[in-house]
Amino acid sequence: MTVEALVLHAGEGKAVSLRGTGVTYKAAGERPAGGPTVLEFAVAPGFNTGDHVHSAIEEIFYVIEGRAQIRVGERLLHIQPGDCVLVPPGVAHGFGSLEGGTAKLLLIISPAGVHEGYFDELAAILAKPGAPDVQAIGELRARYDTTQVSPLSA
Repeated sequence: MTVEALVLHAGEGKAVSLRGTGVTYKAAGERPAGGPTVLEFAVAPGFNTGDHVHSAIEEIFYVIEGRAQIRVGERLLHIQPGDCVLVPPGVAHGFGSLEGGTAKLLLIISPAGVHEGYFDELAAILAKPGAPDVQAIGELRARYDTTQVSPLSA
C-alpha cells in the first residue's frame, strides 16, 4: 500500500510548546521521495532563538501572519506576511518576535530527519520551572548541528 498524500488541517499535527511559542510538526522525518521537514511556529512575544549556525541544515522561513525579526549574517530583517528568507548552511542566523508581537511562520528544514528531535528535547528542558538551563540547551544544540554564536540568556 502506498500513501497518496499526507493531509493535516489547521491545528493538526504533533505539537510542542517552547514556553508559549508553539511548534507544530506538519511534515517530519525522512520519506522515500525525500522532502523537507515543515514546522509551523506560533511565535510568542519575547521569543528569540539567539544567533546560531548549522553546518548541514538549510532553513527557509515564510511568514504567514504577524511580523517577526530574523538576523541573517550581519543583516537584521523585519519580516511580514508573504516574506520568505532562505538561510543556507554555514550562515549565522536567529529569529524571534518583533516588538513584543506575535507571528506565525513556516520553517522548512532540509534535509529532513536531522533536526526534529531537537524541538522535543528543547520543550522538555523549557518545561522545567525556573530559568532555562543554558548549559543543557547548549549541549542539546551541539547534538543537533547547531553552534550558538550569541550568548544564551536565562
